[in-house]
Amino acid sequence: MSQNPRIEHIVVLMLENASFDHVLGFLKADNPAIDGLTGTEANPADCSQPGSPVSVTKLAGNSTRLDGGHDLVDVNEQLFCTETPAAGANPMNQGFVKNYTRQAKGNLTVGKRIMDCLDPKNVPVLAGLAREFAVCDRWFSSVPGPTWPNRFFVHAATSDGIVTMTQKDYTHPYEMRTIYDNLDAKQIPWRIYFHDIPQSLALNHLRGHPTGFRKFERLAADAAAGDLPAYTFIEPRYFEFFFTRPANDQHPPHDVRLGEHLIADVYEAVRASPLWKKTLLVVLYDEHGGFYDHVPPPAAVNPDGKVSQDPPFDFKRAGLRVPAVLISPFIPKGTVDSTVYDHTSLPATVKTLFGLDDFLTERDRKANPISTAQWLAAARSNTPTKLKRPPLPANANPSAATAMVSTVESVIGIQTGEASLAPPSELQESLVALAQSLESNPLLQGLSAARRLDTEHDAAVEVRTRIATLLGI
Repeated sequence: MSQNPRIEHIVVLMLENASFDHVLGFLKADNPAIDGLTGTEANPADCSQPGSPVSVTKLAGNSTRLDGGHDLVDVNEQLFCTETPAAGANPMNQGFVKNYTRQAKGNLTVGKRIMDCLDPKNVPVLAGLAREFAVCDRWFSSVPGPTWPNRFFVHAATSDGIVTMTQKDYTHPYEMRTIYDNLDAKQIPWRIYFHDIPQSLALNHLRGHPTGFRKFERLAADAAAGDLPAYTFIEPRYFEFFFTRPANDQHPPHDVRLGEHLIADVYEAVRASPLWKKTLLVVLYDEHGGFYDHVPPPAAVNPDGKVSQDPPFDFKRAGLRVPAVLISPFIPKGTVDSTVYDHTSLPATVKTLFGLDDFLTERDRKANPISTAQWLAAARSNTPTKLKRPPLPANANPSAATAMVSTVESVIGIQTGEASLAPPSELQESLVALAQSLESNPLLQGLSAARRLDTEHDAAVEVRTRIATLLGI
């Protein structure tokens, strides 16, 4: 079935909103071959006055309270210092402070914090895996925009001409053919693991495959039993649901340490599996989330001839770099892979590896599949079985969540923790709209959509109830 004897299974974990420099840039001090940060990189406080530069630091905290700008117009400003760059303009990546200051309503002190990056010692799981296996320093998001379009490119190599995340986009009929359709055509198994809601259900072709989805709590047992399909995609927990089920997607303002524990959980489950020596694990992020990165994105291929009119975008430019780590016992320790990838490199890899009939769009047709050129002929036996994890935030208790029965979330069984009273983020609002759209009864759908959801906890309850009803889990 596989065209490469070293890979029979691919497992992908995709987290939220981080640029390469923000998370892994300072790994360059350990390995100069990485195109990361030297500490001299800077942005002007004002693009029109290049003086008084704001330099990168290692001072980023575990939680970013103010979400960065990641709509297309924000990314334009970050790259070109204007929301409306001239045709053919070259990105200089000098507008991050300007844009974040605007997000902070003109507060320059806050705006400068977008140049704060993480010290590798504060993300020991991902940094440790990057040191132990392969770090990709040329993996770009597919779209210079937000979560939904970029996640669609992972699954379908197109976003159907949409580059935004607005109310009308949540109910758009996403009828694109997916990599899962192509796997089905060859009777090759796949599975999507999720925590609270799979964003991938926005794709209409996946709604008829309820058995293709499993709760994340089953992953470790499935891996231990050798029950992983040819292609596995994992989605994080997008909502805070009491502190026994903390959000681990790393989307601001969620704590990055919880995402670190998720990465470790996935790695250790795959590492303990009898399938370990035949599995490629890919850990990456959907988009840069407005965080600083010094590498301009490359040109790209329009996938299907569709373009966005408002805002105007022709899909001929990739998004910014995101962290990406390739994990396999065949990968030499300390590998730096500088092949140019974007998210459509995943469907391109799946197509090539499993001999699928065709590509999805022109984007994955032209994408570089994951290269094994630097890999070993024989699997290493010295890869770690356990990873060093950061301390958990106060009140967070994911182990209690794992021990709980995975039903509608059985609030009666929760004995500790508090409900999150924070307002839902834009991403969370989009996922609520997705969950409500899954209701087949138009009357119930309308009643649900009319209900006010003022807090993250309200949104979490709504999403879990809808998904439990739809998928029966």
